Formats: sequence, C-alpha cells, structure tokens
Amino acid sequence: MIPNLFLLIYTASDYGFSNNSLIYKHDRKEIQKAFIWTVLITLSLTFNLLTSWIGLLSVTLFILFMSASILIKSRSDKNSWYILSELVNVAVALIFTLPLAGWLETHSYLRPPFVNYLLGLTVVSVVFADIFRRLGYLSESSGDSDGNFERILLFIFIMAWQWWYVALTIAAMLVYRFIRYRKVSKSWFMSPSTGIVFSLLWLLLMKSYLI
Repeated sequence: MIPNLFLLIYTASDYGFSNNSLIYKHDRKEIQKAFIWTVLITLSLTFNLLTSWIGLLSVTLFILFMSASILIKSRSDKNSWYILSELVNVAVALIFTLPLAGWLETHSYLRPPFVNYLLGLTVVSVVFADIFRRLGYLSESSGDSDGNFERILLFIFIMAWQWWYVALTIAAMLVYRFIRYRKVSKSWFMSPSTGIVFSLLWLLLMKSYLI
C-alpha cells in the first residue's frame, strides 16, 4: 500500500483550509491563508521526518513547490487552467510520493492505511466541494458545510460497511435540507450520489491495495 502523504498534504492544505476557487480569482486573503496552512499542515504531518536529510530536503522542496503553485494558480480563472494546474499539482505530489514510498512507510509516524483513509476523507469532502463550486452547483464563497458533513458521514459508514447508517444519513440530510432551505437544489442529490460512488470506489481501492 502506497503512503500518499504528499498528496494528503496537498489536498488538505489547498482545499481543506482555504477556498481553492477564490485563489484562482487572486483573492489575497485566501492566498495568504493557503501559504500559512501549507506550511502548518506539511510540518504537522512530516515533523518526525525532518531529522533525516532525505525528509528535510523532500519536505522543504515540497513546501517551495506548493508555495509557487499557489501564486501560479491566480494567473487565470479559466476552467482549462484550473484543470491543468490541479493535474500538475497531483502529478508533482505523486512524484514526491512514489520514489519515497518505501522510506515513508518505515519512517513516517503515519501508517499508509491511515494516510490513505484521511486522503479519501479529504477528497470526498472538501475537494468535491471545490469541484461543485467550479461547476456552479455552489457559490464561489460557499464552504458547503452541509455537503461536507454529509459526504464525510457517508464515507465513514461505507468504509465501515454500515449500510443502515448510510441510508439514515441520506434520509436525515434530505429532511434537514427541506426544513432549512425549502427550495430543492441539484446539490441535494449531487452531494450524496458523489459521496456514495466515491466512497465505494475508495473502499475497493483500499481493499485491493491499489493505493
């Protein structure tokens, strides 16, 4: 199993603690937040690796790349640039991860299954929220707290094979949204559908040791 540590750092810092969509619009506040969280999250997940020159070098280079990436993102808000930029960031995170996979498995305090579980949890919540903002299902300033909470619960219950709780989560969130918003939105159905499909796929990947 590959410990996707650098991919977890990238998704958590760029999507979880700052609004990635606003970074592309050159929002200075979000750019500053992204810089700060990139450093803090990277150090919190890799602090025990810094005693080795391999760890110190790889972590320093990754922070520098992430910092440059944040500045480059604000160059354009076009969808083509968004897709290209995100794919490059994922590719670079994998370039940092794959050659160091064996070393990370033995030296990181985070075990590969836990890293990949956290990665899936991050993607299903905040990464998909950013995609929904990009597709117009959510406003650019929306944090999608309702959807994030729903997809996190679905991910946790599906990974634990608790199907009754999956059904209960979907039903409860529909009732909650109807009481709070009244007006039906596409996101009511997009959020749970995405959460279920992705969680099932992630469960299959983790069970088959493909990640």
